[in-house]
Amino acid sequence: MVGRMGRYVLVIALLSACGAAEPPPPQSSGLGLLLPAAAEMPGWQIAEGPVSYLPDGLYEYLNGGAERYLTSGFQELLHVRYQHGDDPLDGVTFDVFDMGGELGAFGMFRGALPGAAEMVGWCAEGYRSGGLAAAWKGSIYVRCEADEELPALLEFRDRAMVLACDRIPGDASLPAALDPLPPDGRVARGERWVASNLLGHAFLGAGVRASYVVGDHEAQLYISDAGSEPAATEAVTRLRGHYAEWGEVVGEVESVGTEGFRFTDPTLGNGTVVRSGKFVAGVHGDVPYDDQERLLARLIDGLESAPS
Repeated sequence: MVGRMGRYVLVIALLSACGAAEPPPPQSSGLGLLLPAAAEMPGWQIAEGPVSYLPDGLYEYLNGGAERYLTSGFQELLHVRYQHGDDPLDGVTFDVFDMGGELGAFGMFRGALPGAAEMVGWCAEGYRSGGLAAAWKGSIYVRCEADEELPALLEFRDRAMVLACDRIPGDASLPAALDPLPPDGRVARGERWVASNLLGHAFLGAGVRASYVVGDHEAQLYISDAGSEPAATEAVTRLRGHYAEWGEVVGEVESVGTEGFRFTDPTLGNGTVVRSGKFVAGVHGDVPYDDQERLLARLIDGLESAPS
């Protein structure tokens, strides 16, 4: 950890290197419109940026964390740092990500959602956790973090989030990809979008997963759009081979979907996999097999009634 004096020296060095000129204008007029102007925040000023990062330069800012953004559809980041008064250490970092689509923005938000976060009515979803706040709406994912949990910094953080969310166009609704998920037993905010390698398998690609409670049991439900029926059949066949090698295929499923089977796995527990058209669906956990099939049947009903 860098001490307060070390941080002070680092900030002074950065400011000296940038000179006394006004900060450069945003490189993206679209994202720039979401940034709070210094004039909207009395007592605050822009100390750094706005700086735009495109996909080929994201590693310069995020280093090891860039890959997850890029896989999820990242298009652009606009980064700016605000300073309170004359102290360069009384600051708030504000980052606006264009994730290229609502699933990318939703996926980044839910993937980083702390378990004990305080949910707030910003954008489609928002939260506070310590000095950090985040939200998403449409294709936009916003993060705002205070240097310290001081009242003035936290007040600015919250105000900046409200201003940004009010300016993001579009509906504040969850992705339509979640609509087929059965509502009964679904754990609140337990849905996730996985941009690639669902369940660790490259052949499954992207998909939605959700947590469920059935009676006293817990389960994970997932759905992956393979793009075509032959591709979905191939994915189910490869899953069958995987569980036959690392666990055990214990039976066939005829009551729901097609090409389905039951398995046991030392990591996932009991599970069921089926195909429905171009979709691969599965559930695993400590839920009894009959309950798993009923859950999958409800999921497939949701898929069939959802708009194509």
